[in-house]
Order: sequence, then structure tokens, then C-alpha cells
Amino acid sequence: MERTNNKMRRITTVLLLMTLTLSTGSVMAQADRSGCTIYRGYITGNMEMWKKGMQELQEQLRNDPKASTLYTLAEARYGYIGYLLGRNEKDVARPQIETFESEIEQLGRFPEYRAETEAFRVALLGFRMGLNPARAVTLGPKALKQLETAMDVGKNSAVVWIEKANSEAHMPAFAGGSKEKAAASFREALRLFEADGSVSPCNWRYLNTMVLLGQLLEKTGDNSGARDAYRMALKRAPDFQWVRDELLPEIEKKLK
Repeated sequence: MERTNNKMRRITTVLLLMTLTLSTGSVMAQADRSGCTIYRGYITGNMEMWKKGMQELQEQLRNDPKASTLYTLAEARYGYIGYLLGRNEKDVARPQIETFESEIEQLGRFPEYRAETEAFRVALLGFRMGLNPARAVTLGPKALKQLETAMDVGKNSAVVWIEKANSEAHMPAFAGGSKEKAAASFREALRLFEADGSVSPCNWRYLNTMVLLGQLLEKTGDNSGARDAYRMALKRAPDFQWVRDELLPEIEKKLK
């Protein structure tokens, strides 16, 4: 992926939560490496590296079908679909969305991933509206109802709060949309990520939530708050090129 300003701005939905656990087994070690391959692709803006990580996860899942690997793969595909839709590559995105739906249904068989599954279902409806905005009339209410389901089962899940924030940021005010509410939801997601004090080194979702918060605050005119969010992301990942070279310098110019 070319590291350009326009392309990187379109990846606001590129999010990846790594559910990596310590293990002496070779399969888990490979899963860790694949997750960090995707992470490196994100902070460097290299989508080919991202795709390489996805391919590795697909191979691992075929060889040893674990729920954690399936979740990591679905999360990676979630981000890839967001990238494709951001580039208006709808024909490429369509089969990815169908595969994503299949992965969600498989993940739903594992009770430990119920909150994440319900959050993915919210995102799936959003992707379908991205393919055809005219369907927002019918899919929008379904997405709101699905978000209620996700909140009912995952009020303590950071990924559910991210979907809540995304919905609040984009829906019209008459339907309950509010950038202020969305900012509060992003902050709650960050709090939940940090609650157990063990955010994994390759957790893209955590890092991206900081960026999403910063971008949202910029839109509300809170440039100082946006700068704080970007600095938080850069403290977490000093080599995060998008933030280091574009987002933070741009917001600092506004504050001069």
C-alpha cells in the first residue's frame, strides 16, 4: 500500500484487536508472529504486509482451527474490507464481505467470543451499506437494533464500544447521532482496553481507537484534545508513520 495522505485517511475503519496469549506451542507462536506482521503493516502503511499476515492466519486456521486464530483473522479481514471500501474498490470488497460473514457465523459458535461476534455483525451491516448507500433506509434500523444486542451482551467489551462510537459519529442527529457521544464512547473503549493493564504489544485496535478519537475531536474543533490523542498513539508506537508524519504535524500547525 502506498503511504499517501488520502489513502491513509480512508482507513478509519482499519482496526485490529489481537487476542494473543502466551504459549510454548509452535502454532501460537506463529499466530503471534502473524498478528505482529499485520501490526507492522498498519504502522508503516504497508497493505502488502497486512495481506501477508492474513494469508499466514488462513494457513494456520486450516492446519489447526482454533477460535483465537479465527477471531484474529476475522478482525484482520474487517480492517481489509474497510481499506477496500475507503478506496471505493467495491468489486474486490464484495467477496471479502461474504467471507467475513461466514467467519462471523463460525465465530458465533464460541461463547467466549459472543460480544465480539455481535460487534462484527454491526460492522457487517455497515459494510453492506457501504456497498450500496441506498440500502441505509432498511439496513440502518437493523444496525441500530444489532448495536443494542451487542451492548446487551458486551457492555464491558472495548470492541463493542468502538462500534457504538462509530455509529454515533456517523448517524444523523435525529437518529441519536452525536460526535460528543461518540468521543465519550471511544474513551470508554480505551478505558476498557486498559482495564486489565495488559494490552498486547501488537494490538492494533487499541492504537487505532486513539486515532479515531483524535480525528473525531478535530471535527468538533477540539484541536488540543486531538493533539493529545495523537500524542498518546505516538507514545504507544513511536514508529507510527501516519501519526508521526501527517496527523500530529497537521494538528500542531492548527494550534500555532
